[in-house]
Amino acid sequence: MVDDSTKAIYGPTTSRYYFEENVFFSDFKSQTLDTAIHDFHQYNFIQRLNYEYHDLGNIATAISPIFYKLPEQIGVSSGWNSFTPYWDTERVRYYDTQSPFSNMHLVLGGEGRSITDVDYTRNIRPNWNFGFNYRGLFMDKQILRQARGDRNVVSHYYDFFTTYHARDSSYFAFFNFRRMSHIQLENGGVAVEDDYVLEDFFEEFAGTNLVGPQSYDLRTNLHLFHQYRLGKGLEIYHVADKYRQYVEFKDNLRGNDYYDFEFLPNSAVLDRTVFRTFRNELGLKSKRGPLFLNVYWAARNFNIDYKWIDENDIDLETKGIEYYAGARAAFDISSKIRLSAEAEYLLSTNYKAKAAIASPWLDASISRYTYKPGFVQQLYVGTHDGWINDFNNTEATQIQTLAHLRKKSFTLSVGGTVSSIDNYVFFRSDRQRSNQKVLPEQLSVNQFVSSPELRLGFLFWKKLSLSSRGVYSIVSNEATSAIQVPKVFLHGQLAFQDIWVHGNFDFQIGLEAHWQSGYFANGYDVPTQQFYRQDHFMTNEFPLVDVFFNWKMKRGRIFFKYNNVVQAITKTGYIPTPFYPGQINILDFGFDWMFFD
Repeated sequence: MVDDSTKAIYGPTTSRYYFEENVFFSDFKSQTLDTAIHDFHQYNFIQRLNYEYHDLGNIATAISPIFYKLPEQIGVSSGWNSFTPYWDTERVRYYDTQSPFSNMHLVLGGEGRSITDVDYTRNIRPNWNFGFNYRGLFMDKQILRQARGDRNVVSHYYDFFTTYHARDSSYFAFFNFRRMSHIQLENGGVAVEDDYVLEDFFEEFAGTNLVGPQSYDLRTNLHLFHQYRLGKGLEIYHVADKYRQYVEFKDNLRGNDYYDFEFLPNSAVLDRTVFRTFRNELGLKSKRGPLFLNVYWAARNFNIDYKWIDENDIDLETKGIEYYAGARAAFDISSKIRLSAEAEYLLSTNYKAKAAIASPWLDASISRYTYKPGFVQQLYVGTHDGWINDFNNTEATQIQTLAHLRKKSFTLSVGGTVSSIDNYVFFRSDRQRSNQKVLPEQLSVNQFVSSPELRLGFLFWKKLSLSSRGVYSIVSNEATSAIQVPKVFLHGQLAFQDIWVHGNFDFQIGLEAHWQSGYFANGYDVPTQQFYRQDHFMTNEFPLVDVFFNWKMKRGRIFFKYNNVVQAITKTGYIPTPFYPGQINILDFGFDWMFFD
């Protein structure tokens, strides 16, 4: 839209977004739309997650954290998490717009890899907004690709959202519906002989262990949050979440030697599990000056349905209700320093507690969790696998600190993460077993991981930046540990950013590098979609170097990125997960464009 002088009056500053948490914590802060070109090239999930995950070598394939992470739930969970980051990274935004707003983000990667992301939102009334988001992930096979459209991954995610508030702000309501359908065509990794060498994984006509199997993860969530002001600084609220996860593995070509065991005598493989939860939380919260307080009570119904199991024949509780009591608190010492704490108790069993400080010179937290193993670790029956366990709850303590020194042209951050875990549940591969090679286990000895960290940043002439991060990890009882991490983890970026041509040519150009020491990275078990501890395949040490160019033009942003420059020279690359070669040297292109009409 334009005014009488034909100058556009709607743009990135007339449409703002915020999150539900901003209203919940009575700390409402909306943000302008992101139009910066800094790191715009970091579109793939490994980069967005700070290289702290490893996948199967292609974008949107099964993915697992390199370092130990605390779970979101202390109660029951499905345990199928290999595609969870593709669900969690889609955080629902709510908007306040003066005009209709839409955004298109498109990535056209080499070898048939593409991402489509479309957003649309508008205010129906000044106090009522509606919108939707769609994300499509379409990845061709990177090994034995027959033609364009020969897919490795097809994923569709979308959400619808709306928010409403009374004109006097006494009542707020947020509603959204989310759905993700994620399909991965399994290949089992590159097929090699027992006496393989690294170069075998990068042969032009390298074969795969499997052709045809398919993993499917379908998730939906219906979410409602609303609150009502009872009096000055006092509000009552209700949160409801209805979640469903459908997991399936099928293979019409039964009998491949790749599988180590056949548990069920079926002519074709079709294993599926459905996990459902419905959580209702009711609470009171208060914000008086710098102090925020919240107490709540929650009930969470759960149910899991296995295709090949009659749940009445087993002792494990596959459906029921969990009751929670919890509290949250925050205190703003100043506009830049916040102390916070939260605690949740699952009646008669588990709990979690966390305290944190956020400030310009120190970010630190301490967490204590006891949580239940996932259902897939406790009970599973499929065509190629089956087990039933009675594992104890896992107990974990984690301390994270990062102290900062910030100057105009120099930043230094020093800290690290310490994790102590008891009764850790994980999957392990044992080649000496006569049938099933990969099974869940619970470790009776303590797992202790210490990861000191150093970050450095330099800015020269206000245009040339150099940033780096280094992590050195020490694992107790490394030879028998359930947790394997690279001893050294390094990342860095050198970039030049400036604005030329009278402010019309805003660009960033540079290179990004990542390196980590070789280690026994977790392997991937195809029929159960689980990552497992193994000790026979050590990933290689390899410098992963990308060259990028980001450019802003009016309301659009464009990037070019050449991936894995070193492989173009050496003809060999890196292996993030055993038997799965990583991204080859290839050129990617992407852009986004905003519309305000």
